[in-house]
Amino acid sequence: MEADKIRLVIRKYLSEQPRNSAEIAAWLSSQEYLPGSLDVTALMESDATIVRIGTVRKSGMTGSTPPLSEWATEEWVQHHERAKPDNK
Repeated sequence: MEADKIRLVIRKYLSEQPRNSAEIAAWLSSQEYLPGSLDVTALMESDATIVRIGTVRKSGMTGSTPPLSEWATEEWVQHHERAKPDNK
């Protein structure tokens, strides 16, 4: 499956709620969308409508592996964004 189609599938998956990189990769693999050589993070970073909203720390884990990134669609972020307080 080409990258554009995979991005579309990821956007639909993220439209319900944010997910971390491992969840997204596991879901794509279970749906047989993800070829083994494709980098999920790079794929999401190249899509302007998918945004990294934070990181998930792995409790109790030690080592040099980086924390997992949390991803959401731009639309989800805008819908759930807190209102900015009025400065008077």
